[in-house]
Amino acid sequence: MLLKRRAFTLIELLVVIAIIALLMAMLLPAIQKVRAAADQMVSLNNLRQLGTAVHHAHLDYKRTPPMFGSYPAILPPTGVQGSVFYHLLPYIEADNIYKQGPDVARSYPLKVLKAPLDRSYGEGVFDLTSSMPSWWSSSGTGNPIPPWAVTGNSNTKWGLSSYAANWQLFGDKGANFLASVPDGLTNTIMFCEKYAVSSRPAGNPRYGANLWAYGVLPITTDYTADLPTDSLYVNGYWARSGFVNRSGPVPTAWTGTEPWQCRCMVCAEFIVPDTNAHPLKTQSFNGNTICICLGDGSARAVRNIGDKAWAEAETRNRGDVTDLD
Repeated sequence: MLLKRRAFTLIELLVVIAIIALLMAMLLPAIQKVRAAADQMVSLNNLRQLGTAVHHAHLDYKRTPPMFGSYPAILPPTGVQGSVFYHLLPYIEADNIYKQGPDVARSYPLKVLKAPLDRSYGEGVFDLTSSMPSWWSSSGTGNPIPPWAVTGNSNTKWGLSSYAANWQLFGDKGANFLASVPDGLTNTIMFCEKYAVSSRPAGNPRYGANLWAYGVLPITTDYTADLPTDSLYVNGYWARSGFVNRSGPVPTAWTGTEPWQCRCMVCAEFIVPDTNAHPLKTQSFNGNTICICLGDGSARAVRNIGDKAWAEAETRNRGDVTDLD
């Protein structure tokens, strides 16, 4: 005798749907945490690749590339001038891009420079003639569009980066690991996360884009004096950290009369949207945790780091070693 199957009632169906929705709500935060952890691992791996590239370059030239200039770094520069990231292209399996020269290479988005959690990265290409917000003007003071990048130049597209190079390590001449980093490679930041595109409601600069190929030669090597805010060396298009345009004593209790000398003495910004981020500072993508690459090539995620510890980790020769843990 065949038994007749009883269909679900509407109430039973609704109960089942409610249970499934409840389970999904319980699982979703865990899934998001796992996904964020996986994305953070990608960022750490990218940073390790950059650190390894710097060490391979150092083996060849006994010095790192400069923040911008020729490599090996000479002042005044000779040869092809490019950013630290441009000079690292042969060491990150992008030699074919490197051989096209800096003017062509700058348009390429590079996979190793994209952090999955950087919501500002987009397609990885920034056009200086069309990507600017409507309220921004190339004639605005403090952060002008480089005239040589848009005037008489058909290539106005630049590749973006989710990472910044520490100006205090690479500097204008690069660094010799044995002679130039007495604080120790394991105590000095080499690269760190930073929004590819950032802006804020007010301030100077108000808008910035992390263009990995951007750079200009310094107008001076004397950083004991303030630099003009409208200088192309100061503006927010560098994929650079560890830099300000100020001299004089730092107005914080822990530094006393220690001068800025254009060195950044404040930590990265945590838990800020890309629309309220300082274009000259670095930012975290994952709450109060930021991924960094140290001078020895290792990458790590550090949490709740303050101004004092961050500033000590950015400087390479101040005798202010800190414990990032």
